[in-house]
Amino acid sequence: MIIFSELETGTLDLRLDFYGYEDCLPDQFFGPAIRENYVLHYITEGKGCLEYKGQKIPLQKGDIFLLIPGEVTYYFADNQTPWSYYWLGISGIKAQEYFHLSQIHETAYLKSSPHTEALGSFIETIVKDAERFDESKSSQLHVISQLYELMHRLNDLSPNLDQETISPSCKLYREAKHLIDIGYNSQDISIQEIADKLGVHRSYLSSIFKDFHKISPKEYLLEVRMNRANELLKTTDQPIKIIAYSVGYLDPLHFSKAFRQYYDCSPSQWRISIQ
Repeated sequence: MIIFSELETGTLDLRLDFYGYEDCLPDQFFGPAIRENYVLHYITEGKGCLEYKGQKIPLQKGDIFLLIPGEVTYYFADNQTPWSYYWLGISGIKAQEYFHLSQIHETAYLKSSPHTEALGSFIETIVKDAERFDESKSSQLHVISQLYELMHRLNDLSPNLDQETISPSCKLYREAKHLIDIGYNSQDISIQEIADKLGVHRSYLSSIFKDFHKISPKEYLLEVRMNRANELLKTTDQPIKIIAYSVGYLDPLHFSKAFRQYYDCSPSQWRISIQ
């Protein structure tokens, strides 16, 4: 069985974009891919594996795992006892800050325990309630309250103690990175706009970002766009023009020039070489 639905309700700070449930087939996989949303999964049956930052993480019934925007992830069901899971797609200006309050943002998973099972049951409840969503103000408020309750429960279950001592510069870097991760596909995004939104001078933001990430925010924006374009070229047959739009370029020629400079070949040549 599979359930999938787009909802897009909540607030600018925190919103539910989509949700679902699936009984996966043996060896069924997703990725490698870069997500634009946080996607929180709760495994109800079976087992599988998550590949994240070079690690293979075996997961099973009762575990929870998180796909993080801007990070390459790949996950697949076991070939003997494939997993079933619920998932929630979450975004918003404050989503990164709230997920950072939990260790799951660092580890990408939480192992099964009575506490994770209680949290998993709550995730299941959110999915089932979302299926009954009726666009009324009452329904909207109910979903919003559930999202904030979910963030509270995640923090309560596995608090990220490092957050107590996080420096202002680290917080600035994380917020800037998050804005790029979720906004790279907009033609209007600029480092100046991000600096204005965060209330700092562009040169100061660039300096702080480079201290933590070793490249400037402008270079990181290009990296995210090119990685996403690479993924779309590999996994879809969309025209180059559409891929250009999908990664934030209004002019396909500008996109092709940037792609050639980054990968040393054109998008069309790259697509042929990886087939």
